[in-house]
Amino acid sequence: MVFCYNDAMMWFWNKIIRNAWFVLFVVAASHCAGQEPEKNLGLQLEANPPMQIIARTPPEPEIPTGDFEIRDGYELIESLDEFRKAIKKDGQKIRLKPGVYRVKGPDESYEGKQHLLAVHGSNNHFDLRGTVIETPTSAQSRLPSKAHVSSCWRVYGSKNTFIGGYFRNVLDMDYPDYRVADNEFEILGDDNRFYACTFLIQGSVPYGYTDYYGKGAGGGGGRLDKHSCMGIIRANGTRVEHCKIYQHSFGHAIHLHGVDGFLASDCLISGVLRPTNDIFKEKDGRAKEYGFKILYRGERPIPRDQMIPLTESGIRTYEEVQNVIIKDTVVERTRACYALYCIGEVHLENAIAREAGDFAFAVTSTKAGKATMKNCHADLAYNPVFNFTRGELSVRNDYELTLHDPPEGSSPTPRTGLGIICGDRCQFEILDATTKPLPAGFDRLVCGDKKRPLINSKVTNRTAATVVLSENARGCVVYSVGPVIDQGRGNRVVKIKERREKKEK
Repeated sequence: MVFCYNDAMMWFWNKIIRNAWFVLFVVAASHCAGQEPEKNLGLQLEANPPMQIIARTPPEPEIPTGDFEIRDGYELIESLDEFRKAIKKDGQKIRLKPGVYRVKGPDESYEGKQHLLAVHGSNNHFDLRGTVIETPTSAQSRLPSKAHVSSCWRVYGSKNTFIGGYFRNVLDMDYPDYRVADNEFEILGDDNRFYACTFLIQGSVPYGYTDYYGKGAGGGGGRLDKHSCMGIIRANGTRVEHCKIYQHSFGHAIHLHGVDGFLASDCLISGVLRPTNDIFKEKDGRAKEYGFKILYRGERPIPRDQMIPLTESGIRTYEEVQNVIIKDTVVERTRACYALYCIGEVHLENAIAREAGDFAFAVTSTKAGKATMKNCHADLAYNPVFNFTRGELSVRNDYELTLHDPPEGSSPTPRTGLGIICGDRCQFEILDATTKPLPAGFDRLVCGDKKRPLINSKVTNRTAATVVLSENARGCVVYSVGPVIDQGRGNRVVKIKERREKKEK
């Protein structure tokens, strides 16, 4: 069956998200009616049965059929050709007439790059409410196939604001007979802003296998053609506010490279999960061709009874990134929900992770900066909550997270757990808002691993989970409701009483 979150039952963002945790897990209407999920030949081969996924259904765009607002000082543009010309100029206020616009081919090349729409202008406001701009796989296939050359939109200009646009990919060619651009949006200019926009990102090859056949520069077993929503490349001050990103292709929703300053506020980033058992039903394709084995980073069998992401990370940093703020934002069903390895300040407040496809949180900063997680949230569904085994070792950072029930109908996998925390002179506090016992055998928080320590840190565990102080945990103080297994050195353990977190309904 196919599960989805119904947008009609979405979180009431401004009033509820700051104070409550609601998990709405409903069966898609087509399945409720006893129908099998439809096969999408833009995402899978015809010989295979319909792919079983867990995903949120993107909303249909709202396109006014009558009068529409043109704000004072805005110039009306009524065609895509006019709009392509306008985005190359500075200092405008443009109102694109509501409707559906489909890009048919590339814009001009610039500095050896090629794209479908090039924003050279700066200091513009683009009012796109009620408009849908489509970049189909047929148009993307006309772009160069060389890595890191093509994008659908490339924003060279600075201080532009995009308001209310619905940007979506259309699968008008059968899988896998198309190519896709690296990013839907590639941001190269400073201080650009996306406000109340929706992004539906589809199309990547291969699809359905997470990173089993390659990711990044490394591949395995054939062509790797990823498609991310937004790449921010050495561009500072980008703001993504009140936006929804449906990342339904293998690629990151948002990835940052060499950035100083980024804000995500009141956003939803939603990916796709697939049970590994469903892969074994395939009769054709990459997995069948290689005997249902993983090729990336060593050949081995595809595991059964696990839940994998068909997308990459929700928000991911590369290179030297600092001054990142994420607040009142939900990331669900992506490989890593928040993978933030920074050299400077990174602050998360009311950042929510649901049904992580690999892990929920990796938020680190070196001693030159500070990482803070305040009033953050995660569930214990299929994969670990924490993974602090990557990036630089966190120094003097503070982390507060509340644990919630997994969605109804979910079951633990062999990877379920609270994960691994590492650091030096850090503080971790884990609060409990669950309403039923944590699944036995999956309720462990590991402190320090073989390569990275947890040293001179304070851990407050207000859940019933077991805290395991590894051999690489030293000089820590642990306050815990649940049991503590101390395999380290010089640690102090204090038993505390249970304290339940209030849940508003």
